[in-house]
Amino acid sequence: MHYSPWMRLVERYVGSIVCFFFTLLHRLRGAPRDKSIRKILVIELVEMGAAVMAYSSLFYIKEKIPNVEIHSLCLASKKDSWQMLDLIPEGNVHVIDDTNLRALFFSILAQARELSREKFDLIIDYELFLRISAIIAFLIRAKFRAGYFRYTMEGMYRGDFYDIRCNFNQNMHIAKNHLALTKSAISLSSHYYNYAGRIENSEIIVPSYKSDAALKEKMRARLKELGHRGEPILTVAPTVGWALSIRDYPKDLYVDALRKLLAAYPKHVIVLVGTNEHRATCEYVRTEVGERCFNMAGETSTLQELAELFGMAELLISNDSGNPHFAAMVGLPTLAIFGPETPFLYGPLGRVVCLYEFFHTSPSITAYNHKNPPVSEDPSLRHISPERIADMARILLSGKAKYGTVNNEIPYIV
Repeated sequence: MHYSPWMRLVERYVGSIVCFFFTLLHRLRGAPRDKSIRKILVIELVEMGAAVMAYSSLFYIKEKIPNVEIHSLCLASKKDSWQMLDLIPEGNVHVIDDTNLRALFFSILAQARELSREKFDLIIDYELFLRISAIIAFLIRAKFRAGYFRYTMEGMYRGDFYDIRCNFNQNMHIAKNHLALTKSAISLSSHYYNYAGRIENSEIIVPSYKSDAALKEKMRARLKELGHRGEPILTVAPTVGWALSIRDYPKDLYVDALRKLLAAYPKHVIVLVGTNEHRATCEYVRTEVGERCFNMAGETSTLQELAELFGMAELLISNDSGNPHFAAMVGLPTLAIFGPETPFLYGPLGRVVCLYEFFHTSPSITAYNHKNPPVSEDPSLRHISPERIADMARILLSGKAKYGTVNNEIPYIV
């Protein structure tokens, strides 16, 4: 699902009116007498790596309520990422069809009706001020609802029908924000601002992927068909796709960086990854780089297959996307290139170094502008030179990188 300008207008104005109406209805409802929590639904619709970022929160729920039944609701295009987690049974991952606006509308109504029958005790909405997720949370019957709340911030209105309302902290990593919201929700806290306390780094957990021997062999066979003969692999995800193309490092600079990397590692090969949507960009990069570069875009039909490919590699170089988060699940060292969004909020949790220029215009995509980029191309990305990417890749390959840092210097989870 891509938020076009007119969809944003509908979300902003129609969504605000609907949220106001739901607020009035909510105020007519009496407080539930039974405050026990046995069944929870978490909502995170849009971001591909959101499941990895929410894992610590799900782990906390299981730790505090061992017999709890956890369900998740996401867009159909993000289903695989939630199914990879070991804390949510496959049958508890519910999806909304996002192939087009009509399908989205009717799927929301159908899921709201179906999930209301589950009689959830608590809904936790992990979206950042997205009105559609708030509307969905209201439509599904539940005793309590929790989500991020604007408090004194302007322009972030999405109703006042969350029973547990947590402040969103732009200066805190998203995994910690989610955990703060979860802690507030589980305790049914009514404190102003929620959560008044520290979230320790030790509480942030990276989920792990359990390899499947048959899938791994399948990926080896596909690589062999392309001409791979067992050489060490460097994986590269050179594009995020048209919906978030502002995150893309320029492909001509990618080509230059990869040529330099192959010159430094004559025994290695590069494997380009992505979906069918990304295949054209990957083919351009492959053609320009030349020998020892394979295009696997569209060849991994599931995230599990992508994880197997990552498990066979020595390094991932990627734009800010879901790829670094899934690479974290297999422990793959990763170089993530950030520009319009900040690694201090969205930096991957694994063995990662983020390259980031501290431009005055960065980050240009935030929760406060509803992730609506003011420009179509981020100038800070072009300021990162190919030499710098190749040099940082060599540091990662040598095992001398300082993981969890920006530019191999500043920790981004504090």
